[in-house]
Amino acid sequence: MKRTSVVQTFHAETLIISSVLQIGDSERISARTRTLAVQRQYELFFGPEGEQIFPVFAKPIPRWTSPPPVAARQTLHESPVISVQSVRVLAISSSAIVHIGSTSTAEAEARIKHIRQLAGSESSAPTRGRDS
Repeated sequence: MKRTSVVQTFHAETLIISSVLQIGDSERISARTRTLAVQRQYELFFGPEGEQIFPVFAKPIPRWTSPPPVAARQTLHESPVISVQSVRVLAISSSAIVHIGSTSTAEAEARIKHIRQLAGSESSAPTRGRDS
């Protein structure tokens, strides 16, 4: 059953990087983020760099499958309205979802690879460091 979503006040400071703000019904919400963040003490590049060389971006994510229902469930909504007085969100990021309403499927995936390349304590020259 479709319902109407009524929100009196919604205040959000920041919504970034594939975030979803949905007020109302939706069939499917899908948010995906792939981020490669590199912090370097010195500007030194080692050839091609990008998400294709890091396995974290290619590995399949295990999917959760819900067990079959034990008993049949029937829901009766006495009101066709989802009513929200006030929502305050400081920030959502990296495939986060704020949803007021009904949905059939919501999927969110964030893959972040963060690398810090700092000079070793014995020398001032940077060393090449790569982890998977």
